[in-house]
Amino acid sequence: MSISLRHPFLLVCMLTGLASPAISAQEQNGNPLLISTDERCAFNRVDDESLELAIEACRTAAEEGDLQAQFEIGEFYYQGERVERDIEKALEWFEQASIQGHPGAQYQLGLMHFQGEGVTRNLPQAYIILKMAAVNGEEAAMDASDRVALQMNENELTVATHVLGTLFRDYLTQLREEQLQELQNSPAAPTGLPYPETESGAIMTEPR
Repeated sequence: MSISLRHPFLLVCMLTGLASPAISAQEQNGNPLLISTDERCAFNRVDDESLELAIEACRTAAEEGDLQAQFEIGEFYYQGERVERDIEKALEWFEQASIQGHPGAQYQLGLMHFQGEGVTRNLPQAYIILKMAAVNGEEAAMDASDRVALQMNENELTVATHVLGTLFRDYLTQLREEQLQELQNSPAAPTGLPYPETESGAIMTEPR
């Protein structure tokens, strides 16, 4: 199951509140629940003379909404191996890819919030983003979220867990509505169909 954020992550200050944007499935390659992670930018496969063209092509794809290109150009600026390291640019592209549900971008963004790279260090925000990355398939994110949780106090963990529960309930509500709409629009669908069943909304509403 892939989950994405419709609205940008909002930084929170001293636990006065956490952003709780709605989440929905993103359509990628015809499948609304899968995110393609095919390489887009080929930074490691071009020589120095062609690197500028590769950067420009990747940036164009990213600006047009290609989430994999957004992730790769974010990684490119974050690593700074063949270009001057730019944390602000990396953060910008990771955020954009994360909003669309890219698990690798969510993982990197969560770590940046955890470590305070380019943003004010915020453990609840890091925890939430890493949990979403884990649900979206980033295996390392679950262990990372557990490490963050060990450094959170009880109130921080309670707030973060509440926000996660809200996010997943919103997602499941939208998923049910979409399934019901599909059934109603189907020519073969009989009248009086029951409300479609889905997984329990309790997933990941409690910390590990």
